[in-house]
Amino acid sequence: MIHQLEPNDFVKAADVLSGLAEWNVYVTAVLQQTSPGRIYVDNPEQPSSVFAISIDCAYLAGNPHNDNFNAGVTQVLEATLFAGDRVNPADPELCICVDSPAWEPTLADILSHWRWPPIWGANNHYTFAQPRLNWRDKLPAGYVITQLNTALLAMQGNQLPPTIADSIRIGWQNRENFLQNGFGFVALHNDEIVCTCLANVTVGEKCEIGIETVPTHRRLGLATAVTAATVDYCQQAGFTHIGWHCGQDNPGSIGTAVNVGFVLERPYNFYSFYYDEPRHYAELGRIYFFDAQLYEEAVDMLEIAIETDEAPPAYVYFLAARALAHLEEPVALDYLQEAVAAGFKDWELLQTLPEFAAYRDNPDFPKQVS
Repeated sequence: MIHQLEPNDFVKAADVLSGLAEWNVYVTAVLQQTSPGRIYVDNPEQPSSVFAISIDCAYLAGNPHNDNFNAGVTQVLEATLFAGDRVNPADPELCICVDSPAWEPTLADILSHWRWPPIWGANNHYTFAQPRLNWRDKLPAGYVITQLNTALLAMQGNQLPPTIADSIRIGWQNRENFLQNGFGFVALHNDEIVCTCLANVTVGEKCEIGIETVPTHRRLGLATAVTAATVDYCQQAGFTHIGWHCGQDNPGSIGTAVNVGFVLERPYNFYSFYYDEPRHYAELGRIYFFDAQLYEEAVDMLEIAIETDEAPPAYVYFLAARALAHLEEPVALDYLQEAVAAGFKDWELLQTLPEFAAYRDNPDFPKQVS
């Protein structure tokens, strides 16, 4: 059996979720009802297994060998998140974290009834330890760092970057809640916001932050400077736990965290789904191609992505062409032509990738048209 708790009863799941709450501030935010969420349990009075959902992630905790509860989780997923009834309607992806590795085979069974296989991923969680630099010394010339406050939001108006607007609308529900309970710092270049570090969630003395930099302003040290300025504010505001989550395959984010003074608290695994089937299979294809270098499997996934998408993007055709070229398949040229037709224009990359060396003399190999 599985039961959905009423918000006033969320506290009954706190003990089972305590391990996850140590390194996921969102869990505490859901328990304390300062951020949207849902909680399902096996026993509403004395839970031993818990499935919790925040706007950021879903979590499984407690006893992983409770067959009736696990079957209930499958039913809940199919009736809610997979059917469009989501805590965060704008999130294209469902991520699930577990409180122990013992949940992983159980989770595979829970998800086995879904139409496509889950994506396994690996993240790192960092916590801030002590400052390693003065952010003012790292700020490049021509940039200014300032707090994202009421005045700046008003000044930006419709020019506010969509990523910030979406973070405030989705993560904080509204601007007033963000200004009261959240915080953020930005780097300005000619009055344009080009780098942002925002609080994703806050509860008491705990918070989690995230960084984003406009691509044309990367590799200048902005992320490090803005993150350091944000952490400086956090310490002055009394936060004793500052968390940072990022993928193990994201050296830029890892480098920023370490340079500022974060230390690795733990690595962890997660399962994820994109609710959009073509995007899900495209991501599986990317993982098989880049991470595993299993080109046949990459082709299989990418071809499903193409078949299930009404208008496949150019990068899916192009990645399929690359995988087929590794396999020395002539049909790689057909996919290259489809990529160009879909908008591919990186001619320099096309001329330098070694897997296409044997194809470049073919008259059907795409060539840049002036």
